[in-house]
Amino acid sequence: MRIRVLGPVTVGTETGASGLGGPKPKALLVALLRQARHVVATERLVDLLWDDSPPSSATALVHTYVSVLRRGMAAAGLAEAVRTRAPGYLLDVEHGECDVDLFEHEHERAREAERDGAFALAHEHYRRALSLWRGQALGGVDARFAVAWADELHERRLAARDGLARSDLALGRAEDAAHELRGLVTEHPLREETRALLMRALAESGRQADALEVYREGRRHLLDELGIEPGRPLRDLHTAILDGSVPATRATPASPVRVSARPVAHTLPPDIGDFTGRTGELASVLALGGTPPDDRVTRPVVVVSGAGGTGKSTLAVHAAHRLAPRYPDGQLFVDLRGFGAELSPFTALGRFLTALGVRAADLPTTLDERIALYRQRLAGLRLIIVLDNARAEQQVRPLLPGEPGCLVLVTSRSRLAGIGGAFPVELEVLRTPSALEMLGKIIGPERVAGDPDAAGRIAALCAGVPLAIRAAGAKLLARPHWPLKSLAARLADERRRLDELTVGDLAIRSCLSLNYAELDDRRRRAFHLLCLLDLPDFGWWLAAPLLDVDTAEAEDVVEHLVDLRLLDVAGVDQIGRVRYRFHDLVQLFGAEQAAEHETRETVTDAVARSLTAWADLVEAGARRLPRVTLGLRIAPSRQAEAHPELIAEVEADPVGWLRAETSTVVRAVERARELGVGRTATLLVSSLLSSTFAVRNEFDGWQRTQEVALALAREGHDRRAEAVVLAGLGQLHYEKDDFATARTHFEQALRHADAVDDDAVRAVCLVGIGTVRREQGHVVPATYALTTAADLAERLGEDSVVAAAEYGLGALHRDHGDLGEAADRFRRAAHRYAAVEDPRGEALAMRGLSLCHRARGEYREAADLSGRAAANLLAAGDELGATYSRQAWVKASLRLVPAVDLVGPLVECLAVCERGHDRFGVALVTRTLGELHLARNDLPAAREHLTAALALWTELGLDVWRARTLRDLAAADPSRQDEHWTAALDLLHGTGAREERELAATTPRQWRDTVRRQAT
Repeated sequence: MRIRVLGPVTVGTETGASGLGGPKPKALLVALLRQARHVVATERLVDLLWDDSPPSSATALVHTYVSVLRRGMAAAGLAEAVRTRAPGYLLDVEHGECDVDLFEHEHERAREAERDGAFALAHEHYRRALSLWRGQALGGVDARFAVAWADELHERRLAARDGLARSDLALGRAEDAAHELRGLVTEHPLREETRALLMRALAESGRQADALEVYREGRRHLLDELGIEPGRPLRDLHTAILDGSVPATRATPASPVRVSARPVAHTLPPDIGDFTGRTGELASVLALGGTPPDDRVTRPVVVVSGAGGTGKSTLAVHAAHRLAPRYPDGQLFVDLRGFGAELSPFTALGRFLTALGVRAADLPTTLDERIALYRQRLAGLRLIIVLDNARAEQQVRPLLPGEPGCLVLVTSRSRLAGIGGAFPVELEVLRTPSALEMLGKIIGPERVAGDPDAAGRIAALCAGVPLAIRAAGAKLLARPHWPLKSLAARLADERRRLDELTVGDLAIRSCLSLNYAELDDRRRRAFHLLCLLDLPDFGWWLAAPLLDVDTAEAEDVVEHLVDLRLLDVAGVDQIGRVRYRFHDLVQLFGAEQAAEHETRETVTDAVARSLTAWADLVEAGARRLPRVTLGLRIAPSRQAEAHPELIAEVEADPVGWLRAETSTVVRAVERARELGVGRTATLLVSSLLSSTFAVRNEFDGWQRTQEVALALAREGHDRRAEAVVLAGLGQLHYEKDDFATARTHFEQALRHADAVDDDAVRAVCLVGIGTVRREQGHVVPATYALTTAADLAERLGEDSVVAAAEYGLGALHRDHGDLGEAADRFRRAAHRYAAVEDPRGEALAMRGLSLCHRARGEYREAADLSGRAAANLLAAGDELGATYSRQAWVKASLRLVPAVDLVGPLVECLAVCERGHDRFGVALVTRTLGELHLARNDLPAAREHLTAALALWTELGLDVWRARTLRDLAAADPSRQDEHWTAALDLLHGTGAREERELAATTPRQWRDTVRRQAT
């Protein structure tokens, strides 16, 4: 057995598992395994691996993943398992090489033995089948087809577990079966076959009462979740247990039923008929509350906490009703009004004692005496006590029983962590399916089904808050003539959403006001301003510049908002700091309060301070990251004024800090413009962010901040700023491989730079134009632009711009065969980059020089230089640049002897380019894979990769690269060599590229012979 999928997907033995790379090669193995020994077309594999949204390079990636899979299978001793068969691939493995085959074999033998009455043998086969499982089937693969297969396998596993229990029962081991089945029923409460087995096991162990309770629990689950009664077999078994026709193998004396000598009033509010969702939370409460009293040494206390409107009280009351049969002495309920006119423990005890039969005249007059009497009355009773809406632990402790037997359910907006031994249940907002289900239960499922899109918008705009959904449902019930889209349109207007979510006593605004009233002036202002910024998430430090306070006080303010459930904890970021976010409705409420209570001057000053702090922090981080853009500033740099400890934190891990803050600062830039605040600081932050976005190809944030900056520059009639932003947009689109749009932006920027006579901006624009024209194969204009840029930047003393121009000229000369001049230009570029302390630029120039050595056939020197360049780029923090150098190292290394494994490095390169949305890089690495297979005379694999690369170059509009790929295809596809060769010559005609001369001087056959000689 060397293919293991009943758990994490691996190949190899338990002691020597072979790596398969990331999830996609594993998904490919699963797809082929699902139809083992049958051909699966490549198009079908694309559909399976990417569901409904494959990338443009999907076909090429499939071929690459096949190479990865073959390597892993070979290491596991299955070298010939993955075969190429038109129109795709097949997995050729023997029966028994996969754990699924072995599981199915053992399972079938177990079933046969069971049918023959050989229960000991059946038990052994079931045990062997189940021992093959190592966790969730197909672990590490989340493609839709794999999830469906994993569900099927899970069902088979459950059937085997049932079979094992049946064997135990047949062998007289009822208690062993009950022990195994108890957990299985808890995991799958709606599985009637398993529940029936548990009932039988309990009955045969002499535990008929427990067996009947298992039936009642199952019936409740089926009615509550599916609205159906148990099936006939389960009902018949229930009847048999009731009338004693199920034999018991060991009788145990039944526990006497104790009737309470002190009847207790049932003060629990009525259950809600449309209780929805909260399956996991409800199961936790029911599990704890359903534990037999003999198994407990302390009283069970559950604290249900969550923000206002999340349904804490509803859950507690619903659970109390569900558990009522287990607590025959009754239920007590009290609303402690923790965030209003608070109910004291003294008063609450009075109500409880009255319900427990104490006359009002006999109630003790001190708190301690009431606590003592209360606990005395509860002694020996089994009842549920619901303490609703508690504010703090001090309200709850006097109301806790003194001994086991009672269940206490506490609800609170606070977590009440000070109650020792309490079991916490945290309520979040409802997910969309549960929110829609709840809306349907209120207004009728047919009304939701009539316009599911509008219903979905209503659920989304209620943000999963049960109180909001209930208010929306009540409004729709009151207006049966309204189509759902009418309410959806009203809720979409943020200015009136909270008004729309008010019906009678159902009001989100009133619910939030209770917590809001607890804020002092400073915390209230922080709440206002943070809500006004409308950020996706943020760190606590942001409150420091907003309030103009130190960082310690800022953290205290933010954490107090968390304590009051006005702010949620979003998680922990890459550098270990807590991130926070507002719930949508809370943010609207806070912004509404800010508009009412904060002056324009207060908002302007606070937001400007926060943007200035961001500028300081982003600049501190950018100084320690690779320089990718040419450093044009819209506004001048300034001395950092942010808190020194924050600057130090950024400098310690600039990559982690900037990744954590990216989405936040992008939204802050957009929000500042919406508020009309901090124009200069906003422009500065936008320009500072360009380089940090460029190094990681974070196109969305880059685009959004540049669009804000462009709008501000135009609104301010600042042509220099507009030129700088347009140049930034030019580089953005160049990095996106959108060369036509990049050129348009650079040329627009140049016109503005000429208008304001700014040579520094002009030089940068010319470098951009020259670089794009070079990529497009326009030699003369590219040379002119880059030469002019170099001369202009030289006069200005702008070494970084000179270096970029020299690099571009080096690439031009290399592409056209003047390798000596090219190498000289790359050396000059490296020298200039070193002068401005730019190790990234220096390493890129080193890679350019390595390509010159490779073109001369100096493969050892080329591999050495590109390897060093990759290491230096990684050290500089440029993973994508390092990937290009790694690809160059592979191309040099594949000509060296002895050959090393080069597929793995290329697969890693491909993954980096995919993550970075670098289409040029994907095309380049895909072509290199084709060249690698061609050099090793694997013509089918070479054709697959080269054809895929050709499609990508065509999509990018890069004719020279198309021609290079067609030249290689002529060698990989002899039957069409003349066609490919002619197409390559046509594309190269007039470009001046060195390949134009090379192809004109040789023939397809000579080229193919050259490739074969290199392969040997």
